Amino acid sequence: MSFWAEMVINNQSSGLSRVFFDPQVWLLLACLIWVGLTGVANAAPGQFRALRHLRQKGIQVSARVVDLDTAHTLVSLNAGQSLIPASVTKLYTAAAALDRWGAAKRFKTSILRLGKVHHGVLHGDLVFVGNGDPGLVNAQLGTLARRVRESGIHTVLGKLIIYPKRFASVPCDTRDRCRALKFSQNAYNAPLSSVGVDFSNACLRIQPGTHAGAPAKLSFEPFNLPMLSLHGHIKTLSKGHGGNIEVSRHATASGQQIFDVSGGIALDAHVKKVYRSIAEPALYAGEVFRAFLKHAGVAVRGGIRVVKSAHKKISGSLVATVNGKPLGELLRGMLVYSNNYMADTLALDWITHGHHPMPTLTLAQAGRHLTRYAKQIDSHSGFAWAEKGHPIIQSGSGLTVGNRLSADDITALLAHEYYNYGDFPAFLAGLTVPDQTPVALLKGGTVAWDTRIAAKTGSLNQPVSVFTLAGYLRLRHGHWGAFAILVNGSPSHPHYDLYKAIAAVKSDLEQLLRNQVRS
Repeated sequence: MSFWAEMVINNQSSGLSRVFFDPQVWLLLACLIWVGLTGVANAAPGQFRALRHLRQKGIQVSARVVDLDTAHTLVSLNAGQSLIPASVTKLYTAAAALDRWGAAKRFKTSILRLGKVHHGVLHGDLVFVGNGDPGLVNAQLGTLARRVRESGIHTVLGKLIIYPKRFASVPCDTRDRCRALKFSQNAYNAPLSSVGVDFSNACLRIQPGTHAGAPAKLSFEPFNLPMLSLHGHIKTLSKGHGGNIEVSRHATASGQQIFDVSGGIALDAHVKKVYRSIAEPALYAGEVFRAFLKHAGVAVRGGIRVVKSAHKKISGSLVATVNGKPLGELLRGMLVYSNNYMADTLALDWITHGHHPMPTLTLAQAGRHLTRYAKQIDSHSGFAWAEKGHPIIQSGSGLTVGNRLSADDITALLAHEYYNYGDFPAFLAGLTVPDQTPVALLKGGTVAWDTRIAAKTGSLNQPVSVFTLAGYLRLRHGHWGAFAILVNGSPSHPHYDLYKAIAAVKSDLEQLLRNQVRS
């Protein structure tokens, strides 16, 4: 069988056929191959001076900047060296999702009934079917609950069954997520499930009391649930007093999620909302939905049952559905706020697309598919420097420290998206411009820095310090550029000052942009 025939047959698994069989894209890439082969440069004196200084101190750097309208490399520095990319990995997850589904894709969450309805009473179970919407939030559950009531059901004699149709619970893949099964002080390490809601986070609302010395008012949003409880208290302090609030969550063997709180909040402070990951995402989604059903006027008499395996098939009569946000909007939230839950859920959705639910599913499986995807991009890029890449991806979020990408790999991906006219607007919209960013690390710089780049950041502090930045620049004559810069600690110098690394990246990119204006 020919290579091209294999590509046609395997287009679902490759996720690239929409681009590789577009004659316009092939024509453009063919025109760029010669330039791509010859446009290879390394950092000359005066170029990437700050990054070269970091290297002299024993810090590892991989960097490349390319003019995408000429395919000419403007500057590179050890661009083929594979390093830990951290959350810049999410660019691959976003690109793969757009390749497969397009920006208009919406994930649908459904409610089924098992049994007949007589005079508003369902003689059977109600089934919440989770289809892997990475952006499923409380507002959508409220809509579903109202639609159940509007269907004519006011009482469910059976159970509320939580059915993770696309994939069930996923084995923890990192130290952070494994630890979060028992204890968490963060929101980013939430366990995964295709029925997860609100990124598998619970929200604790903290409001000052009526007077100094009174306990603060604590409640969970959107509802106080049976599985959530509080231990400790937060004191109301006098006006203008700087309070320090501590919130952690631990899980009991029965699945109870206990929030341990302490500290104080000033009498004149605004209400604070603190998010913590939940160890039982499917059960949490069930309790939230049952509360919304009650609020909508639907009583569930039989409790909640969570189906533990997505391999089990459940079919029934459709009662209600709700569509999630378009994929393009989801990707912006995932990339700008570097949402690990969304990225890894989307990666698992990507590999289960078009397949029967898998009895067991791991992020390592998603990583292997994404690795093949990254290698295909490298080999089809038309850039000689990218074709030698050896990308390794173990998760869609970059939370796994085994991921390895080079500046060459990432720049090739950025070029792939730039030349992919249909997906590029949504891909670009997911990146953040420093002048308008919620990402504190990018704030503060020259006008060129603030307005002429759009990028994704990544950072880790274990096993070594990591800072990465990748995205697009606007060059002279209105040309577009792509860049990727990875800075990692080394075995001899495992940790460095993160802000000094950020300053070096910023200084060198600002210098490059200034040179572009002058030339």
